[in-house]
Amino acid sequence: MKNEPQQILFRIPEKTDAQTIRRLIEDSPPLDLNSLYCYLLICTHFAATSIVAESPQGICGFISAYLRPDRRDTLFVWQVAVGKANQGEGIAKAMLLNLVGREYPAPVRYMETTVSPSNGPSRALFYSTANFLNTTLLESVLFSEADFGSQAHEDEILYRIGPFDMPKKEEER
Repeated sequence: MKNEPQQILFRIPEKTDAQTIRRLIEDSPPLDLNSLYCYLLICTHFAATSIVAESPQGICGFISAYLRPDRRDTLFVWQVAVGKANQGEGIAKAMLLNLVGREYPAPVRYMETTVSPSNGPSRALFYSTANFLNTTLLESVLFSEADFGSQAHEDEILYRIGPFDMPKKEEER
């Protein structure tokens, strides 16, 4: 049984968060672990489209995302992680909704991500988010097993959620 829900702050990641984020990803299989340099870039160059969830104990959630250069109305979600101690509290969905509710140069009307077929929790998260947004979720193969060559890897299924309209709000900081 979970303890009482904690107060969670959602905020833009900062450069000083990169090492903690990398450890969170490392502790979140099956996510692919990237270099610290990559997380430093995310926390600086892609900070406005990424998010951390912070409890009184520290960072407990993270999403890296970016606006697609070829579809400025589409936010592509790259990695979603919630620490084991905070899973099941709705933090991942709250981070997603915070991200799509932010102000961007063009209104975001779609969210995309890829999910491996065996990743049940991610599949459930994105279907639940589409349902909450009262919109559709379309699936198609973005990268097949063959695209990964000799590296053993499942298909990466593209989930496209939308269109949706999110009321814009002041960002929590």
